[in-house]
Amino acid sequence: MLKISHHGFSLIELMIALSLGILLCIGIFNLFSTMQKLHQQQMILSRTQEKMRFISQFLRNKIQAAGNWSCLSQTHQPRSIIIRRYNSDDALSKLGLTIKSGTDLLQINECVRLHDKQKYLPIDFFIANTFRIDQQKKEIDALFFKIAHHHREELITAMTDFQVRLYHIPHAKKNIRAVKINYALSSSVNDAFLQNGVLYGAVSKIV
Repeated sequence: MLKISHHGFSLIELMIALSLGILLCIGIFNLFSTMQKLHQQQMILSRTQEKMRFISQFLRNKIQAAGNWSCLSQTHQPRSIIIRRYNSDDALSKLGLTIKSGTDLLQINECVRLHDKQKYLPIDFFIANTFRIDQQKKEIDALFFKIAHHHREELITAMTDFQVRLYHIPHAKKNIRAVKINYALSSSVNDAFLQNGVLYGAVSKIV
């Protein structure tokens, strides 16, 4: 006579099955966590690169427009130097601005619109402390711009370096001022995402 076994899983088999299930869950969780971190890192890197593209294009356009005094009459053309570089010591002593030590300040003179009026004024670009801290309790620096005596405004957060070099290129018995800027931009979350950039610009106004 055929006998049918009604025995279920043994305790050992049940423990093995549970262990395999736990290991599988851990593996899936680790895979999901890794994919999530990679996605976050990619997003941070993408935002940093987008900031670099913006600042390169923005500063290049500003450098090109330096010396534009179209808002002034021909009889009141300015005699000031249209573009200057200051180190951190000179920025403090000559302009009264505290910028990050070891970095430079770029000053451009051009016509800007303020209070619905066009005025020929200096614009300063520099790195300074934002007086904020990140998740690691580190102070956050940023690239600021400041028009004449007006308050500074934050342009790009987490800019960590800004080195300016000015060049004179002979052209038709005059000089074209060219500018090279080396800069560094952090993610402000992880210094591993520090990105270095170089931009070049030439002043359109021949002096």
